[in-house]
Amino acid sequence: MIKGLKKFSVNMFTGANAAVIVLLWASCGVTYLHPSAFPTAGLLGLCFPAFLVLDIAFIVFWLVFKVRRVWLPLLGLALCWSFIRDYVPVNFPSPSPKGTLNIITYNTHGYGQELAKEEDGSNAVMNYLARSGADIICLQEATMNKTKREAYTSQMKDKGYNYFGEKDEIIYTRLPIIKADTLSFPNRGNGGMAAWLKYGQDTIIVVNYHFESDKMTPEVKSAYREALKNPDDDSARKDITPVIQLLSKAAPYRAEQADGIYALLEANPQYPAIVCGDFNDTPISYSHRVLTKKLKSAFRESGNGVGFTYQERGFPIRIDHILYEDSVWRSFGTRVEKKIDYSDHYPVVTHLMKR
Repeated sequence: MIKGLKKFSVNMFTGANAAVIVLLWASCGVTYLHPSAFPTAGLLGLCFPAFLVLDIAFIVFWLVFKVRRVWLPLLGLALCWSFIRDYVPVNFPSPSPKGTLNIITYNTHGYGQELAKEEDGSNAVMNYLARSGADIICLQEATMNKTKREAYTSQMKDKGYNYFGEKDEIIYTRLPIIKADTLSFPNRGNGGMAAWLKYGQDTIIVVNYHFESDKMTPEVKSAYREALKNPDDDSARKDITPVIQLLSKAAPYRAEQADGIYALLEANPQYPAIVCGDFNDTPISYSHRVLTKKLKSAFRESGNGVGFTYQERGFPIRIDHILYEDSVWRSFGTRVEKKIDYSDHYPVVTHLMKR
């Protein structure tokens, strides 16, 4: 009887492990579905870290109770290894060589508003950017009035920066701007631009884009956090419904924006590309997968860990990205600047060395 019970338990846990693996693979596979046709399917990608942790837990379980079954969770990991590298890369740290192109992308949330007000009246976000020494700075949610725009532009000009900005997205760069224009993709308020910059003897394209936001109000976010605290509460679970609806509504916009940027790069193959911005999507998403068909993720190639860039409580995710053309550059020292905490996002910094 004991032997039969043991066999039943092993089979039950084997089935549970297999189910977790199927869900893990499915969370990767939905990134190949266009959100316009499957708006809610992509939400499964947000569950990727949970399924990943469960599968790793099964490795420990089988090592303790039946080591011959450990191949099962290992197979689960092996067949989605590329997605794991996207989500939680591990790289040996290496110093940035001299002569690299230093890049920052940062959703400033209105330049940090009151949180970034220094004692001398200056803005801490602008002070950080001015002393960063970055060659290219891509900002999102850089909302400011005319007076601040003139003051901030002058501050950056004194540091040798050229400027192009439309609405809430801005590019500051030490490189000469050959031309720049806004990008007109379907959106409900966000946007971005492309700039052709002179880089040595070459011309490169830099895209700075703020992908479609989910537009979750503080009330919706608060209800979502309460649902996480009380998963067994029926009323709390109902509060997740607005979150699902908002995520599903925004996903098709982000997909079309990613498709549009990819088409722009395909139409200009002679210009090496760098794409920066607040994607409002994790590395396990349609928009990230589409753009990384052509480009590499700086964080994947030279970052470490999960690298959460959005710091609001209850929403630990990495949604700010820097992508680049791997045939032209190699990335070094990509990091999330968590000490710069004036916004609800952290800046992402990388260094690109020309091959």
